[in-house]
Amino acid sequence: QIAAAKKAAAATVVAATPTLAYTLSTVVGSNLAFPALWALTALPCCLAFVNPVYVFSVGYGLAVAYAGAGLLALASLAGMTIPKLVAYHCVGAVVYGVRLAAFLAWRSVTWDQWGKRAEKAPEARAKSLAARVPVVLCCSLLYACMCSPMVFHVKVAHAIGAEYGRVVGFGLAVQWCGLLLEALADHTKSAYKMSEEGKNRWCDVGVYQRCRHPNYLGEVLFWVGLYVAGAPAMLVYGAVSFAPATLGLVFIVWLMTSQCAKQDEKQAERYGENPEYNAWVANSGSLTIK
Repeated sequence: QIAAAKKAAAATVVAATPTLAYTLSTVVGSNLAFPALWALTALPCCLAFVNPVYVFSVGYGLAVAYAGAGLLALASLAGMTIPKLVAYHCVGAVVYGVRLAAFLAWRSVTWDQWGKRAEKAPEARAKSLAARVPVVLCCSLLYACMCSPMVFHVKVAHAIGAEYGRVVGFGLAVQWCGLLLEALADHTKSAYKMSEEGKNRWCDVGVYQRCRHPNYLGEVLFWVGLYVAGAPAMLVYGAVSFAPATLGLVFIVWLMTSQCAKQDEKQAERYGENPEYNAWVANSGSLTIK
């Protein structure tokens, strides 16, 4: 009887495995695609239960990476042929997210002021586990909205007319340029601030010569490009698909512009009496290249 029970249990597991794979394979083509994307972004946001600040740093980067990788995995499970432009769209999110998460994790360890800055962050007020649940849910939902153009691109890629190929290509070029610019800006500033000169001086070298916040510019370009690359798919899918994507894009653009203003104000307070600093400000843009 024991042997028979074990055999029956093993058969149940074998039978359940294809059923699970079949269930997952139908997600991308169903109305569950966006909830599935939300679930993907929620997984790394659970780092907030370790430290609530992670939801806007390492968790943010990993959420974008999970979204891109997860959508490709679900499409593969569904047996879908993944066009090159769709692959570039999703892989761009993976590269962006992994790079950003790794950088922010490294900075949290090497930057002396990270702990003090983290304590002052709004999300740090969520002390209890119960208080962190809505933080995880809201932030992951926001990240899902920001990443949603990729969902619709995966869903209806083969229904997009050839006339939209240049639009998708342009969006991907902007997305990847933004990714590379932000990576270069983060590296440039980190290296400069670790030097003797940079410890008590603003960063105005490399990509910072003509733009005071090229890292934020790269962030904006990445998300604008990701949105544009998915716009033809959203047109095919229907106007409702623009709602979450536009909400996410508007938020990140607003956040980056407001951060630029705050950083400019802080630097002005610290270096405003320095003629060299004022000359740099006069010859550079805040979020644009001057």
